[in-house]
Amino acid sequence: MKHTLKGQILSVILVHIEAAVVFFLVWIIAIAATGTRIGGLIYSSVSSLFYAVMMYSQGYSAAKNDKKSISRLTPFFYKGAAISLALTAANVLTAVLYRLAWSLGGDGESLVKIWAVIGNVWTLFWFSPYMNLLGMDKGSIAVYGFVTILLLHTAACFLGYFAGYKNFDISEKFRFLMYEKKK
Repeated sequence: MKHTLKGQILSVILVHIEAAVVFFLVWIIAIAATGTRIGGLIYSSVSSLFYAVMMYSQGYSAAKNDKKSISRLTPFFYKGAAISLALTAANVLTAVLYRLAWSLGGDGESLVKIWAVIGNVWTLFWFSPYMNLLGMDKGSIAVYGFVTILLLHTAACFLGYFAGYKNFDISEKFRFLMYEKKK
């Protein structure tokens, strides 16, 4: 799967879903702390950093797989951004769903209200790694929030793929933190 373009695109989406599950569960468990403004910002900042590392790693892995002799895919430096476009589309659709959930959730049939609640919960789940950085308020997302949902994963995947394309291993740069130097 990871040796096809569709597989790489699907892998980016699956990594996002994995991150969303983990961070949504953490958010629910720590809702007392994340419910405050400062707690929410700290939570979203830390989880966004981990999310970016996960997306970077996915892009890096895709580049390394493309460079293998058994791969039929040709590596090119901007492919990390390209394989994240489906996730960008899913983010935009989720933002539209969020807007619809709040516009339909007012007075109306109970079935419509149920779908509005489901849409709102789905939005909180989908954007859980960085939800407090989006400026979400009653169906609207701030401009900086749209920048976040459009660029965070794209930039991380691009940088990861580019690093793998150029054989730059960031973990080598941080090895001094892990190992003690012998005298």
